[in-house]
Amino acid sequence: MTAEQLSVDLDTGLEHHARYERAITGLHRLILAPGNRLDQLLSCLENTLPANSPPSVKVLVVEAVARKLGREWSQDTSSFIDVTIASARLQDLAQALSIEAADRSTKHPAPFAAILLPKDEQHSLMAHLTGAFFQAFGWHHQVLSHDQPARPEFAGVVGRADAICIGWSNTRLRSQVRQLVDDIRLYASDKNQPMIAGGVASLESVEFLVEMGIDCICDTAYSAVKIADNFNNLEKMNFASPRVHSGQYAKTRRIDWRNP
Repeated sequence: MTAEQLSVDLDTGLEHHARYERAITGLHRLILAPGNRLDQLLSCLENTLPANSPPSVKVLVVEAVARKLGREWSQDTSSFIDVTIASARLQDLAQALSIEAADRSTKHPAPFAAILLPKDEQHSLMAHLTGAFFQAFGWHHQVLSHDQPARPEFAGVVGRADAICIGWSNTRLRSQVRQLVDDIRLYASDKNQPMIAGGVASLESVEFLVEMGIDCICDTAYSAVKIADNFNNLEKMNFASPRVHSGQYAKTRRIDWRNP
């Protein structure tokens, strides 16, 4: 059973693996049906996943359902109200999985990830899913929007981060993203934290982000966590991790999870 789990390439998405179809289909049905509670969503994951599935697999199922919702929205098979309610339920589920993972964490002290959204970014589901991934791999995290009232908190979160992730989905927020990166540099510590960006707008704005010094642009939350994890391990061994030079193409489509 363990070998079967390890044979799955987690970065490609669980919807490509038949043995997870029951969990994805079951959770998708529950989040769209009225009246279902958070405990029912958690029970669905427990009862439909293969035995002894690692915590990261639960998050991957939630991510797969989110992608399914996105496809249904783009194909006009789900309404705006359906997708909005379902996304809110998935975000609540991601936060619950983060709490579960935090309760199981044995890393002391654990590394910390700052997951930041530019001002006016309204798509926060993937930021919370990314946070759940970090927790599943033994990190602590905080999701924070970059707005004026939160500026003192923002400085503290950035200053203690071992990795910084930026979630950017709305292409109209380019100036807000630039201000976010400027403030990150203002408050960042001397830890040489990697800056990782993701989201639809990030994937469409690779050169813009690289010119500002973003180290890596990822198309999955799993890749972002593995990059941060590998970087943190290298830092512990006192190796220098080189920054991406301006103009270098930095998009990472997948990270081999079998590498240390």
